[in-house]
Amino acid sequence: MSSPVDNRRAQVKTRTEAAPVLQRMIEQRLLEPGQRVLCFGCGRGVDVGWLKVRKVKAHGYDPYPPYGYSDLPEGKFDQVFLIYLLSRLKERETRAATLARAFEYVRPGGHLVISSRHWRKFAQEEGNGAAVNARTFFEGLLAPCGPEEILFPDMDSDDGAICVMARRGGVYQPRNPVRWIDTHDAMREVCALLEREPCVGLDVETTLDEPRVLCTIQLANAEQTWIIDALAMPDLLPVKALMENDKVEKIIHNAAFEEQMMATHQIKIKSIFDTLPASRKKHPRAADGGHKLGEVCERELGIYLDKSLQTSDWTLRPLSEQQLAYAAIDAEVLVDLYRVFCPPKEPENLDLFG
Repeated sequence: MSSPVDNRRAQVKTRTEAAPVLQRMIEQRLLEPGQRVLCFGCGRGVDVGWLKVRKVKAHGYDPYPPYGYSDLPEGKFDQVFLIYLLSRLKERETRAATLARAFEYVRPGGHLVISSRHWRKFAQEEGNGAAVNARTFFEGLLAPCGPEEILFPDMDSDDGAICVMARRGGVYQPRNPVRWIDTHDAMREVCALLEREPCVGLDVETTLDEPRVLCTIQLANAEQTWIIDALAMPDLLPVKALMENDKVEKIIHNAAFEEQMMATHQIKIKSIFDTLPASRKKHPRAADGGHKLGEVCERELGIYLDKSLQTSDWTLRPLSEQQLAYAAIDAEVLVDLYRVFCPPKEPENLDLFG
Protein backbone atom coordinates (compact mmCIF):
# COMPACT_ATOMS: atom_id res chain seq x y z
CA MET A 1 0.00 0.00 0.00
CA SER A 2 1.46 3.36 -1.02
CA SER A 3 1.93 6.13 1.53
CA PRO A 4 0.63 9.71 1.18
CA VAL A 5 4.23 10.76 0.47
CA ASP A 6 4.46 8.20 -2.35
CA ASN A 7 1.16 9.44 -3.81
CA ARG A 8 2.30 13.06 -3.72
CA ARG A 9 5.56 12.09 -5.36
CA ALA A 10 3.71 10.33 -8.15
CA GLN A 11 1.78 13.51 -8.87
CA VAL A 12 4.89 15.70 -9.22
CA LYS A 13 5.66 16.55 -12.82
CA THR A 14 9.04 15.13 -13.75
CA ARG A 15 11.62 17.58 -15.08
CA THR A 16 13.49 16.45 -18.18
CA GLU A 17 15.89 19.41 -18.54
CA ALA A 18 18.49 20.75 -16.13
CA ALA A 19 17.68 23.92 -14.21
CA PRO A 20 18.98 27.08 -15.95
CA VAL A 21 20.75 28.20 -12.77
CA LEU A 22 23.40 25.52 -13.33
CA GLN A 23 24.39 26.86 -16.74
CA ARG A 24 24.42 30.43 -15.42
CA MET A 25 26.70 29.46 -12.55
CA ILE A 26 29.14 27.78 -14.92
CA GLU A 27 29.14 30.85 -17.18
CA GLN A 28 29.90 33.08 -14.19
CA ARG A 29 32.57 30.67 -12.91
CA LEU A 30 30.66 30.11 -9.69
CA LEU A 31 30.59 26.41 -10.54
CA GLU A 32 33.75 24.76 -11.87
CA PRO A 33 34.57 21.35 -13.36
CA GLY A 34 36.10 19.16 -10.67
CA GLN A 35 34.07 20.63 -7.81
CA ARG A 36 32.26 18.22 -5.53
CA VAL A 37 28.53 18.99 -5.73
CA LEU A 38 25.43 17.58 -4.03
CA CYS A 39 21.93 17.99 -5.48
CA PHE A 40 19.81 17.74 -2.32
CA GLY A 41 16.25 16.63 -3.11
CA CYS A 42 17.35 15.79 -6.65
CA GLY A 43 14.23 13.89 -7.75
CA ARG A 44 15.10 11.62 -10.66
CA GLY A 45 18.53 13.19 -10.97
CA VAL A 46 18.30 15.20 -14.20
CA ASP A 47 20.57 17.90 -12.73
CA VAL A 48 23.03 15.28 -11.46
CA GLY A 49 23.39 13.77 -14.92
CA TRP A 50 23.77 17.18 -16.57
CA LEU A 51 26.56 18.15 -14.17
CA LYS A 52 28.44 14.86 -14.60
CA VAL A 53 28.56 15.35 -18.36
CA ARG A 54 30.32 18.67 -17.65
CA LYS A 55 32.98 17.03 -15.48
CA VAL A 56 31.48 18.17 -12.18
CA LYS A 57 31.71 15.56 -9.40
CA ALA A 58 27.97 15.51 -8.87
CA HIS A 59 26.07 13.41 -6.34
CA GLY A 60 22.36 13.22 -5.71
CA TYR A 61 20.15 12.66 -2.69
CA ASP A 62 16.38 12.25 -2.57
CA PRO A 63 14.56 10.37 0.22
CA TYR A 64 12.05 8.83 -2.23
CA PRO A 65 13.60 5.35 -2.91
CA PRO A 66 12.17 4.75 -6.42
CA TYR A 67 14.19 7.70 -7.72
CA GLY A 68 17.40 5.80 -6.94
CA TYR A 69 19.16 8.42 -4.80
CA SER A 70 18.00 7.51 -1.29
CA ASP A 71 21.45 6.64 0.12
CA LEU A 72 22.61 9.36 2.48
CA PRO A 73 25.51 11.47 1.12
CA GLU A 74 29.01 11.00 2.49
CA GLY A 75 31.49 13.75 3.26
CA LYS A 76 31.37 17.49 2.54
CA PHE A 77 30.67 19.31 -0.72
CA ASP A 78 31.81 22.53 -2.39
CA GLN A 79 28.24 23.30 -3.44
CA VAL A 80 24.96 21.85 -2.18
CA PHE A 81 22.02 22.66 -4.46
CA LEU A 82 18.35 22.85 -3.51
CA ILE A 83 16.70 23.36 -6.87
CA TYR A 84 12.95 24.06 -6.81
CA LEU A 85 12.81 22.10 -3.54
CA LEU A 86 11.01 24.79 -1.53
CA SER A 87 7.86 24.13 -3.59
CA ARG A 88 7.67 20.61 -2.17
CA LEU A 89 7.93 21.84 1.43
CA LYS A 90 4.63 23.29 2.56
CA GLU A 91 5.50 24.76 5.97
CA ARG A 92 8.14 27.23 7.05
CA GLU A 93 9.41 24.97 9.82
CA THR A 94 9.93 22.16 7.29
CA ARG A 95 11.72 24.49 4.88
CA ALA A 96 14.04 25.83 7.58
CA ALA A 97 14.79 22.35 8.91
CA THR A 98 15.52 21.00 5.41
CA LEU A 99 17.89 23.87 4.64
CA ALA A 100 19.70 23.32 7.94
CA ARG A 101 20.06 19.62 7.17
CA ALA A 102 21.43 20.32 3.69
CA PHE A 103 23.80 22.98 5.06
CA GLU A 104 25.52 20.33 7.19
CA TYR A 105 26.89 18.83 3.97
CA VAL A 106 28.56 22.10 2.89
CA ARG A 107 32.33 22.25 3.40
CA PRO A 108 33.80 25.34 5.07
CA GLY A 109 34.08 28.00 2.39
CA GLY A 110 31.44 26.26 0.25
CA HIS A 111 27.88 27.32 -0.49
CA LEU A 112 24.32 26.15 -0.06
CA VAL A 113 22.68 27.23 -3.33
CA ILE A 114 18.91 27.68 -3.42
CA SER A 115 16.98 28.13 -6.67
CA SER A 116 13.29 28.98 -6.23
CA ARG A 117 10.65 30.16 -8.69
CA HIS A 118 7.90 30.71 -6.12
CA TRP A 119 9.63 32.27 -3.11
CA ARG A 120 7.37 35.35 -3.27
CA LYS A 121 4.33 33.17 -2.74
CA PHE A 122 5.85 31.54 0.32
CA ALA A 123 6.99 34.90 1.70
CA GLN A 124 3.49 36.39 1.31
CA GLU A 125 1.93 33.38 2.97
CA GLU A 126 4.26 33.71 5.94
CA GLY A 127 3.71 37.47 6.10
CA ASN A 128 -0.07 37.14 5.87
CA GLY A 129 -0.06 38.78 2.45
CA ALA A 130 2.41 41.55 3.27
CA ALA A 131 5.22 42.10 0.78
CA VAL A 132 8.56 40.72 1.99
CA ASN A 133 11.79 41.23 0.06
CA ALA A 134 14.08 38.35 -0.84
CA ARG A 135 16.86 39.22 1.60
CA THR A 136 14.50 39.41 4.57
CA PHE A 137 12.78 36.16 3.63
CA PHE A 138 15.90 34.07 3.04
CA GLU A 139 17.93 35.52 5.91
CA GLY A 140 15.15 34.46 8.22
CA LEU A 141 14.87 31.04 6.62
CA LEU A 142 18.63 30.46 6.76
CA ALA A 143 19.15 31.86 10.28
CA PRO A 144 19.36 28.40 11.93
CA CYS A 145 22.24 27.51 9.57
CA GLY A 146 24.40 30.41 10.73
CA PRO A 147 25.92 31.20 7.32
CA GLU A 148 28.93 33.49 7.14
CA GLU A 149 27.46 35.38 4.18
CA ILE A 150 24.34 35.30 1.99
CA LEU A 151 24.66 36.35 -1.66
CA PHE A 152 22.03 36.99 -4.33
CA PRO A 153 23.88 36.70 -7.66
CA ASP A 154 22.01 37.95 -10.72
CA MET A 155 21.37 34.86 -12.84
CA ASP A 156 18.94 36.35 -15.37
CA SER A 157 17.41 32.88 -15.39
CA ASP A 158 15.06 31.72 -18.17
CA ASP A 159 12.71 30.22 -15.57
CA GLY A 160 12.53 33.39 -13.47
CA ALA A 161 14.06 31.64 -10.45
CA ILE A 162 15.97 33.53 -7.79
CA CYS A 163 19.41 32.25 -6.79
CA VAL A 164 20.57 32.44 -3.18
CA MET A 165 24.07 31.38 -2.06
CA ALA A 166 24.71 30.87 1.66
CA ARG A 167 28.42 30.58 2.44
CA ARG A 168 29.71 28.40 5.27
CA GLY A 169 32.49 29.85 7.45
CA GLY A 170 35.45 28.06 9.03
CA VAL A 171 38.05 28.26 6.25
CA TYR A 172 41.75 28.40 7.01
CA GLN A 173 43.38 31.81 7.44
CA PRO A 174 47.12 32.60 7.15
CA ARG A 175 48.96 31.63 10.31
CA ASN A 176 52.24 33.36 9.46
CA PRO A 177 52.96 37.03 8.68
CA VAL A 178 52.53 37.98 5.02
CA ARG A 179 54.72 40.58 3.29
CA TRP A 180 53.97 42.17 -0.10
CA ILE A 181 57.09 42.65 -2.26
CA ASP A 182 56.88 45.20 -5.09
CA THR A 183 60.43 46.55 -5.39
CA HIS A 184 63.46 44.91 -6.92
CA ASP A 185 65.64 45.55 -3.86
CA ALA A 186 63.11 43.90 -1.55
CA MET A 187 62.82 40.92 -3.90
CA ARG A 188 66.61 40.51 -3.96
CA GLU A 189 66.73 40.63 -0.15
CA VAL A 190 64.01 38.01 0.25
CA CYS A 191 65.46 35.61 -2.30
CA ALA A 192 68.93 35.89 -0.73
CA LEU A 193 67.38 35.08 2.66
CA LEU A 194 65.54 32.05 1.30
CA GLU A 195 68.67 30.69 -0.41
CA ARG A 196 69.81 29.83 3.12
CA GLU A 197 66.70 27.72 3.77
CA PRO A 198 66.61 23.92 3.26
CA CYS A 199 63.18 24.16 1.59
CA VAL A 200 60.72 26.80 0.37
CA GLY A 201 57.02 26.63 -0.45
CA LEU A 202 56.29 27.95 -3.95
CA ASP A 203 53.03 28.92 -5.63
CA VAL A 204 52.06 31.39 -8.36
CA GLU A 205 48.98 33.25 -9.57
CA THR A 206 48.43 34.03 -13.23
CA THR A 207 45.94 35.42 -15.68
CA LEU A 208 43.25 32.96 -16.75
CA ASP A 209 43.33 33.42 -20.51
CA GLU A 210 46.08 32.06 -22.74
CA PRO A 211 48.85 32.94 -23.04
CA ARG A 212 48.96 33.10 -19.28
CA VAL A 213 50.88 35.91 -17.61
CA LEU A 214 52.73 35.46 -14.31
CA CYS A 215 51.17 37.91 -11.82
CA THR A 216 52.47 36.93 -8.38
CA ILE A 217 55.03 34.55 -6.90
CA GLN A 218 54.41 33.25 -3.38
CA LEU A 219 57.35 32.02 -1.32
CA ALA A 220 57.10 30.63 2.20
CA ASN A 221 59.26 29.18 4.93
CA ALA A 222 58.04 27.91 8.30
CA GLU A 223 57.75 31.42 9.78
CA GLN A 224 56.69 33.83 7.02
CA THR A 225 55.23 34.19 3.53
CA TRP A 226 56.25 36.66 0.84
CA ILE A 227 54.15 37.62 -2.18
CA ILE A 228 56.22 39.04 -5.04
CA ASP A 229 54.47 41.33 -7.52
CA ALA A 230 55.86 39.81 -10.72
CA LEU A 231 54.11 42.44 -12.83
CA ALA A 232 56.08 45.23 -11.12
CA MET A 233 59.52 43.72 -11.65
CA PRO A 234 61.86 44.74 -14.51
CA ASP A 235 63.43 41.28 -14.22
CA LEU A 236 63.22 38.21 -11.99
CA LEU A 237 66.95 37.48 -11.69
CA PRO A 238 66.89 37.06 -7.87
CA VAL A 239 64.01 34.58 -8.24
CA LYS A 240 65.97 32.79 -10.96
CA ALA A 241 68.96 32.41 -8.63
CA LEU A 242 66.71 30.94 -5.92
CA MET A 243 64.82 28.62 -8.27
CA GLU A 244 68.02 27.27 -9.83
CA ASN A 245 69.75 26.73 -6.48
CA ASP A 246 69.59 22.94 -6.17
CA LYS A 247 70.47 23.09 -2.45
CA VAL A 248 67.04 24.61 -1.70
CA GLU A 249 64.15 22.19 -2.16
CA LYS A 250 61.07 23.82 -3.70
CA ILE A 251 57.78 22.47 -2.39
CA ILE A 252 55.09 22.76 -5.06
CA HIS A 253 51.68 21.24 -5.69
CA ASN A 254 51.46 20.14 -9.34
CA ALA A 255 54.92 21.47 -10.19
CA ALA A 256 54.38 21.21 -13.95
CA PHE A 257 52.35 24.42 -13.91
CA GLU A 258 54.94 26.42 -11.96
CA GLU A 259 57.68 25.04 -14.21
CA GLN A 260 55.73 26.18 -17.26
CA MET A 261 55.18 29.69 -15.91
CA MET A 262 58.80 30.12 -14.76
CA ALA A 263 60.02 28.92 -18.15
CA THR A 264 58.35 31.95 -19.76
CA HIS A 265 60.95 34.01 -17.83
CA GLN A 266 63.82 31.64 -18.73
CA ILE A 267 63.84 30.21 -15.20
CA LYS A 268 64.37 26.51 -14.50
CA ILE A 269 63.23 25.13 -11.15
CA LYS A 270 65.73 22.69 -9.67
CA SER A 271 65.27 20.35 -6.70
CA ILE A 272 61.48 19.95 -6.56
CA PHE A 273 59.29 18.15 -4.04
CA ASP A 274 55.83 17.86 -5.62
CA THR A 275 53.03 17.24 -3.11
CA LEU A 276 50.67 16.05 -5.88
CA PRO A 277 52.46 12.76 -6.68
CA ALA A 278 53.27 12.42 -2.97
CA SER A 279 49.54 12.46 -2.21
CA ARG A 280 48.76 10.03 -5.03
CA LYS A 281 51.40 7.64 -3.75
CA LYS A 282 50.09 7.79 -0.19
CA HIS A 283 46.41 7.53 -1.18
CA PRO A 284 46.23 5.76 -4.56
CA ARG A 285 42.52 5.10 -4.18
CA ALA A 286 41.36 8.45 -2.80
CA ALA A 287 37.67 9.04 -3.47
CA ASP A 288 36.80 11.30 -6.43
CA GLY A 289 40.48 11.71 -7.32
CA GLY A 290 41.04 13.62 -4.09
CA HIS A 291 44.40 15.20 -4.94
CA LYS A 292 43.68 18.88 -5.49
CA LEU A 293 45.50 21.07 -2.99
CA GLY A 294 42.33 21.76 -1.00
CA GLU A 295 41.47 18.07 -0.83
CA VAL A 296 45.00 17.14 0.23
CA CYS A 297 44.99 19.79 2.98
CA GLU A 298 41.63 18.58 4.22
CA ARG A 299 42.85 15.00 4.42
CA GLU A 300 46.40 15.54 5.71
CA LEU A 301 46.09 18.73 7.80
CA GLY A 302 42.41 18.80 8.75
CA ILE A 303 41.96 22.31 7.32
CA TYR A 304 39.69 23.72 4.61
CA LEU A 305 40.96 26.14 1.97
CA ASP A 306 38.79 28.75 0.31
CA LYS A 307 39.36 28.32 -3.46
CA SER A 308 36.71 30.82 -4.58
CA LEU A 309 39.33 33.46 -5.46
CA GLN A 310 41.32 31.16 -7.71
CA THR A 311 39.67 32.68 -10.78
CA SER A 312 39.80 36.31 -9.62
CA ASP A 313 41.69 39.03 -11.52
CA TRP A 314 45.31 38.87 -10.35
CA THR A 315 46.36 41.82 -12.54
CA LEU A 316 44.51 44.33 -10.35
CA ARG A 317 46.55 46.52 -8.02
CA PRO A 318 46.28 46.76 -5.15
CA LEU A 319 45.14 43.20 -4.52
CA SER A 320 42.35 42.88 -1.98
CA GLU A 321 43.03 41.58 1.52
CA GLN A 322 41.12 38.44 0.56
CA GLN A 323 43.34 37.87 -2.49
CA LEU A 324 46.50 38.39 -0.46
CA ALA A 325 45.32 35.87 2.15
CA TYR A 326 44.36 33.37 -0.57
CA ALA A 327 47.74 33.66 -2.28
CA ALA A 328 49.69 33.41 0.97
CA ILE A 329 47.86 30.34 2.20
CA ASP A 330 48.66 28.22 -0.84
CA ALA A 331 52.40 28.69 -0.20
CA GLU A 332 52.18 28.45 3.59
CA VAL A 333 50.37 25.10 3.66
CA LEU A 334 52.92 23.52 1.34
CA VAL A 335 55.52 23.75 4.09
CA ASP A 336 53.10 21.99 6.45
CA LEU A 337 52.37 19.29 3.86
CA TYR A 338 56.10 18.74 3.41
CA ARG A 339 56.35 17.83 7.10
CA VAL A 340 53.55 15.30 6.63
CA PHE A 341 54.98 13.64 3.53
CA CYS A 342 58.62 13.94 4.66
CA PRO A 343 58.56 13.86 8.47
CA PRO A 344 61.88 14.67 10.12
CA LYS A 345 63.91 11.71 11.25
CA GLU A 346 63.80 10.94 14.93
CA PRO A 347 67.03 11.89 16.67
CA GLU A 348 69.41 9.02 17.24
CA ASN A 349 69.69 7.69 20.75
CA LEU A 350 73.07 8.91 21.93
CA ASP A 351 72.63 7.49 25.41
CA LEU A 352 73.84 4.04 24.34
CA PHE A 353 75.54 3.23 27.60
CA GLY A 354 73.17 4.86 30.05
